[in-house]
Amino acid sequence: MTITVILLRGINVGGHHKLPMQALRSLAQAQGARDVSTYIQSGNMVCRVAPSKRKSFDQKLSAAIDNDFGFKPDIMMFSHEAFRDVMLNMPFKIKVVDASKLHLVFLPKPADKGKVQEIEALLAKDEQIKAVGSAIFLNAPAGIGRSKAAEKLSRVFTGATMRNLRTCRKLDEMAAALA
Repeated sequence: MTITVILLRGINVGGHHKLPMQALRSLAQAQGARDVSTYIQSGNMVCRVAPSKRKSFDQKLSAAIDNDFGFKPDIMMFSHEAFRDVMLNMPFKIKVVDASKLHLVFLPKPADKGKVQEIEALLAKDEQIKAVGSAIFLNAPAGIGRSKAAEKLSRVFTGATMRNLRTCRKLDEMAAALA
């Protein structure tokens, strides 16, 4: 069984796509996941998935959510190692980082440089953005809710899902506990 970090896009945000985490855990177990745990209410999950089920697990889980809750979320799956590698590739040389202000944006494919430049044009003086493979790092010290770059980012990169560094560290810790 492969230790897997799963991120669901747009769950329990702004009163839309309501999905209780107990239901998510149950649906994941019904698809064959083991040792399932979730973190906060925004669709973060760590579990074990058999290698033979990994290829279609996200599609089956999304279909099960659609069947029970009436919406089909985008789901990103990472092996624990791949998820940790994304976090370790943080490109900023910052001495003190508020883990709630540094965000990792997970993309379904590598970031288009032209689209990243569109976002860069909107950065506030204290903000930083950097694309690394299929992830974008956004440091928004004044907060993500005030960032014009963050607002545009979610519109420009469809299928992307964003988590702050604090959440990513917790998911990494949960996955490490399964090892």
